Amino acid sequence: MIYANSSDYGRGIVPRLGVRRPDKEALLRAMTGEEPTAIAAGYLVDYSTGKQTGIVDAMYEKNGASWTEEMTYNLERHDMEVSDEFADALLGRGKR
Repeated sequence: MIYANSSDYGRGIVPRLGVRRPDKEALLRAMTGEEPTAIAAGYLVDYSTGKQTGIVDAMYEKNGASWTEEMTYNLERHDMEVSDEFADALLGRGKR
C-alpha cells in the first residue's frame, strides 16, 4: 500500500503544510470520489490547529494508494504534503 506521506499525527509526526501541488484539484477529485473501506471511531484532526473537528474519519483505497478523510481534509484546507509516489498511484500515472 502507498500512503500519502510518512506522517503519524498520533505520534507527533506531522506532515508539512503549505506544500502546493499543481495536481491538487485532481487529487481531491480522486480522493473524494471513493467509498470508504473503513470508518474510524473518532474524529479527524485539523493539522494546522491540532484540534479535532466534528467530522468522522474514514479510510479509503484506490490503485494501491491508501488515505484517510483526515488527509483529504488537510490537503484541501492546508496544502498538506503528499508524496509523488502516492499522487502517481492514485491518479493512475506511470512513474515520473
